[in-house]
Parts: sequence; structure tokens; C-alpha cells
Amino acid sequence: MSTTTRIGISMPMLNLPAARYPELARLADDAGFDSLWTYEFYRNPFVTLAGCARATQRIQLCTGIAAATARTPNEMAQAAADVDEISDGRMVLGVGIGGASWAEFYNGTEIDKPLSRVREYVSTMRAIWQHHAVGADLEQTGAFYSAASPPFNAFGLRQHQRRPRIPTYVGGVGPKMLQMGGEVADGVLGFVVTPEFVRDHMIPMVEQGAERAGRSPSEVDVAALVLCSVSDDREVALRRARINVGMYVAYPGAERMVEFAGLAADRDKLIAALMSEGPAALETATSDELVRAFSISGTPSEARDQLAAYEGILPHIVLHTPYVPPISATDSEDAFRQTISTFGRPATE
Repeated sequence: MSTTTRIGISMPMLNLPAARYPELARLADDAGFDSLWTYEFYRNPFVTLAGCARATQRIQLCTGIAAATARTPNEMAQAAADVDEISDGRMVLGVGIGGASWAEFYNGTEIDKPLSRVREYVSTMRAIWQHHAVGADLEQTGAFYSAASPPFNAFGLRQHQRRPRIPTYVGGVGPKMLQMGGEVADGVLGFVVTPEFVRDHMIPMVEQGAERAGRSPSEVDVAALVLCSVSDDREVALRRARINVGMYVAYPGAERMVEFAGLAADRDKLIAALMSEGPAALETATSDELVRAFSISGTPSEARDQLAAYEGILPHIVLHTPYVPPISATDSEDAFRQTISTFGRPATE
């Protein structure tokens, strides 16, 4: 494991039985990983982290991301505070507007003006935490979200665990969202990145935002999900990587990173194959160039060499476990365990 870059790992939230997550979390904790990440598809990421909190001792517990459009700021703030309490202050709250074609269809919510919505959402949550922490009156009125102290509250205020303000990251890769993260957030979380994209785009945008707000850029953690598929069987590792990279690259929002890497033509061919053949095309239509650019994949030795490319560039890398169908639950758990064995170290080191 790297000695300077912080390393996290994501759990395969889509296809494993919920009862498996605490055991996997314990493996990551024991192996010395810095952070453990859930994300939001069908399962509630806070419920998963609450279950993992009791199975772990030191690892940070992070949402990457929890959908703001599905919750009021108060609901999100209280859910994060629950996990922070259960884990003795290890919660990191990653928030975003929600995945394209997800929030607006499943949740029936609007996702327009994401920059303004997320900025206001973070501000409102922090006001709620501050209200409970010091008893200050709460009066937040915005274009999208509002919250206020009840005129009469016989129940008192919530007692926070260790800190009244939970570290909050915003998800995004566009220049304005990254700049906003640099202005107001404790961190930013990207996806489908290359070392060059982090160095030449993410870091400068965060720095611009931080400097505009009079902050030191060092106050803002820059994190990103990087697909990681490791196996002693190289072909198994590459198959899993190809499926997961293909789905992420084809997903709306990945255009910026793909074009930055000069692989727009590869993406266009992949999308055309997906439209004509369905998900089965991921195994054949995702080019080797896309896999090399957007994953750490191969044998353990190859994966360690590839991770080195992020050293000194990406402050916080989150090794993202393959999970996209037709990857099975067995495949996902094996991939998680292989990542642990490849990059782990005793937590006492």
C-alpha cells in the first residue's frame, strides 16, 4: 500500500447479500485501508455503513455518493450523524445530485441546476448540525431547500458524537462543481479518472475554488473512484475490468474524461454496440485502450505497478470493486478480497 496517497476501497453494493458487508468491511479495516465507501443504487448507504461500523475500529466510513435529491437536508444530516455516532466519529458524507437517469426516474425528482442545489444542500446540512451542536437558532431559506427551528421544541437538541460538523465531500468532475467543492466542501469525489485528468483538471479546479474562498487547497481532500480488478488469473481480472469500465465509460457524465484521454471514438463504438447488443456487448466492445486508461487491472504485480502512476498525484484513491452485470456476486466478492490481499497492510504499520 502507498505510504503517501490515502487508499480506500468501495464495497460492491449492487449484487452481494447485505449480511456480507460487515465481514468485508472488517477485512478492509484489518488490512489498513484508510476508507471504506458505499454508494447508492437500491440499498441505503447509511444502513450499510451502520452495519459496518460495529465490525470495524479505525477505517473511515464514507458515502460515495448519497443522493441529495432523494432526501431533505435534515434527513441526510441526521442519517450521517447516526453513522458518526455508531462509529465513534468516523463518518465522511459524500453527497451529489444523484446519478443521471436515476434520480429523476426512480425518485421522481428534479436534477436541474445541480451546482446551486448541492451548494445550498451542503449549507443547509451544516446549519442543522450547528443548530444541534451549539443551540443556535436555525433559519435557512433558499431557492431549493429550507429548514428552521420549531417554534416550540420539547424534545431538546441532538447530542453529537465527537464533532458537530461531519466532513462533507461533493461528487463531481466538471470545472464548476470542482471549484465549488474547493470553496465550501471538505473534499471532492470524482470517477472514471486518469492520473493526467486528476493532475491537469481536478486539482487545478479545486485549487481555484479554494483560493477564491480564501482557503488553503490543502484543506480540501481530492478523492476519486478508480476501477480496480485484480486476480492471479489475468484473464479473469481483465474480463471484470472490461465489463465495469465499459458501463462507466458509456454512462452519461463520462464524456469529459473520455475526451480528455483521447478515446471518444472508442466510447462511440462501445455505445453503438450496447444499443444493438445490450449489456453482453461490454465484454467484447470495451477496447483495451479504455481498460488501460480507466482501470487498475491485471495480476497483483501489474496492479501495484499501475497504482504507482497515481502516487503523488491523487491524494485519496478509492479502489472501486467491479459489480456491473453480468459480473456475479461471487466475482465481486472475489475481486474485493483480491484487492485487499494485493494492497493491504497491517493496520498497526
